[in-house]
Amino acid sequence: MTEQERDDIRKRLFDLNVSRRGFLAGTLGLTASALLAACGGDDDDDDDDAEEDTGGDEATEPDEEEPTATEAAAAEPTDTPSESGSGAVGDFSQVTQYDNPEASSPSGSKPDELIIVWGAYQFTTHGIDPQLHVGTVAEAQLRHMYEPLVAFERDLQTISPVLATEWERIDDTTMQFKLREGVTFHDGEPFNADTVRYSILRPLSDETPGDARSTYSIISDVEVVDEYTVNVITSSPDPALLARLTGFHMVMVPPAWIGDDQERPGREGNGTGPYKFVSWSPNEDLVLEANEDYWGGAPSIKNVRLRTINEQSTRVSAVRAGDVHVVKDVGPEEIDIINGEDGVRAVRAVSNRVPFYFITTEIEPFDNPLVRQAINYAANVDGVIESILLGNGERVSTILGKWVFGFDPTLAPYPHDPEKAKELLAEAGYPDGIDISIWFRQGRYPKDKEVAEAMASEMAKANIRCTPELREAAVLTEMQRANETPGLVFASWGNWFFDADNSFIPLFGCEQYHEREDWTRPYGCNEDFEEIIQAARVELDVEKRLELYAEAQKYFYDDAGALFMYQLVDIFGVNDWVKWEPRHDEMMWAHEMEWNE
Repeated sequence: MTEQERDDIRKRLFDLNVSRRGFLAGTLGLTASALLAACGGDDDDDDDDAEEDTGGDEATEPDEEEPTATEAAAAEPTDTPSESGSGAVGDFSQVTQYDNPEASSPSGSKPDELIIVWGAYQFTTHGIDPQLHVGTVAEAQLRHMYEPLVAFERDLQTISPVLATEWERIDDTTMQFKLREGVTFHDGEPFNADTVRYSILRPLSDETPGDARSTYSIISDVEVVDEYTVNVITSSPDPALLARLTGFHMVMVPPAWIGDDQERPGREGNGTGPYKFVSWSPNEDLVLEANEDYWGGAPSIKNVRLRTINEQSTRVSAVRAGDVHVVKDVGPEEIDIINGEDGVRAVRAVSNRVPFYFITTEIEPFDNPLVRQAINYAANVDGVIESILLGNGERVSTILGKWVFGFDPTLAPYPHDPEKAKELLAEAGYPDGIDISIWFRQGRYPKDKEVAEAMASEMAKANIRCTPELREAAVLTEMQRANETPGLVFASWGNWFFDADNSFIPLFGCEQYHEREDWTRPYGCNEDFEEIIQAARVELDVEKRLELYAEAQKYFYDDAGALFMYQLVDIFGVNDWVKWEPRHDEMMWAHEMEWNE
């Protein structure tokens, strides 16, 4: 890359992104009071109004009364782009917007219980332990019970208080948090600074390591200052620390309740959130009831059941029949059918999830980047979006979504060019093409099986002869761990704090690879790439950090470290008894829903 190219990228990326999350770049002296002013709250420790589920409503003046958490959760979201149209992270002007139908007047009796359905089950490995999983479905379900210190609102740019009320960066490696007082877990155990220290360090330990421990490994310690003040200390400057604390491994758990039984959170639930645990057992529904003493105000829907139905057609039939109320991952061909019926509607939102295919780069012929480039030229991802997904996909050049901090809009995706693919194969020493396997699963997102098969068919036109290998999710994972999946291996990633660090480090970084050394992270340890992403990880200067991520994406793109695809469009089926607008981060939360009465 020439210096002029670097200058051009630097300018365009800075203009594009700096307005979005300058506060996340680690500016010294940052306080939550400034953030709260921006989102219409204040810095009163007893203020329960400014919390995560405000629905992205427009800010009010600090002296105006804001809605309670429950009222805010039910408010209409404002997912419209900013007037600037800058394309900055959190600004959805660069992605497709959908005019979703509103709920009609429902018929029949009001349901006694809200039933929300997903197509994937993610409690197999860790049960319902909220700190150990790395699955977005599990996060969506468990966040009904558990809460982090801070959280993103619907706009995916505002970070608001949850269990922390304000924060300030003390120095390059220390951020201090003031905690919400008077909060208790569902069993009555108090929430305090000792809770925070325990909860943050638990998934980073060798005894109970979280699946995404490398994402949080920059956190070195948590210092208790007093009962309601903690310092979170990092080993190096962390520009994304605040975003890093917004969920997944960083939700709060009760130390006394867990005690010496570290497996208890995998069997039972006990958080501070709007819903309380009722029952769950492996492969059964997770049943919840409203926490009437919730610090943010009791949710309006009192009884909730979270269910898994793997088969898409069965999910769709259930919501059309009124047997369930909200389902995720409806097929694109079902949209018009559903919207033509009474009592149900289909709604859409461009998703944070980016499907892609790992490539086992350590073995022939995939150890040659020319072969990996050929695969990307041959797959015809744009054609697959149009023909299989009926246009419901947002093409991206690597594995970063369009609103992720560090996304480079100047890098164009691989075009479909089978002749170019053949040339690259011949240059790599394979003039007659190659025979490979494409390993995939079914049910994680709409048309995943059909997408895999269509790409395999397209690649055949470039003499890349693919054998489709469909496996159950658990079986495929075990095969990856045993290095039994050579070729292309299904993956998808929902970057939960919208920063390039949370895609490159856990998926393609050296630490995560060395923890596994198998084909669940088959890119291996590329030291040149690692140097770039590690430099970006600790760079507090926004402009320099954007430049580093542009360099990282160009390197990864040229190295063809994966088969790059698109951002999903999430399609939901919603019963007209339920008022709800979809989010862009895959979360489906009952406390943001209300009955349509």
